[in-house]
Amino acid sequence: MRSNLTQYLIGIFTLTLLSCSHKEVYYEFVNISQNQWSKNSEFCFNLDSVPLIPPNIYNIDVEITHNLDYVYKMLWLYLDQTFQDSTVVRDTLACHFTNENGKWKGSGNGPTRQVSILYKTHLNKDSVMPIKICIHHAMQDLRLTGIEKIGLKIH
Repeated sequence: MRSNLTQYLIGIFTLTLLSCSHKEVYYEFVNISQNQWSKNSEFCFNLDSVPLIPPNIYNIDVEITHNLDYVYKMLWLYLDQTFQDSTVVRDTLACHFTNENGKWKGSGNGPTRQVSILYKTHLNKDSVMPIKICIHHAMQDLRLTGIEKIGLKIH
């Protein structure tokens, strides 16, 4: 009986440690004024103090909250990464808001949806991490209506 209790407690402790290793180490959102994202507006996230703990592996997601006023099924983004040596590298990210059948992706009820788009994978303490990531949309519209928030999550 005592052995079963010990095994149970060890199992609970192990699961607790494993679940803690997948928590976010950075999660930041920026509200977009009046849900109108101007082509010349960029939103920057400072990452220079993000605590990456070895041997954990991390991913970066772009988090987007949009509502039914957003008329497109996808969103193109530019992500400008600034590194410690002031080098800037630009990535282009296609964010699909629907699946192959036209069903909206993401979570949320009613008119608002939050979509998580995988941006970078397999980062660890030894990876070259950007100290800042700035995001702006790459759509042809001068002003996008219906994008409420944009964010970054490192987990």
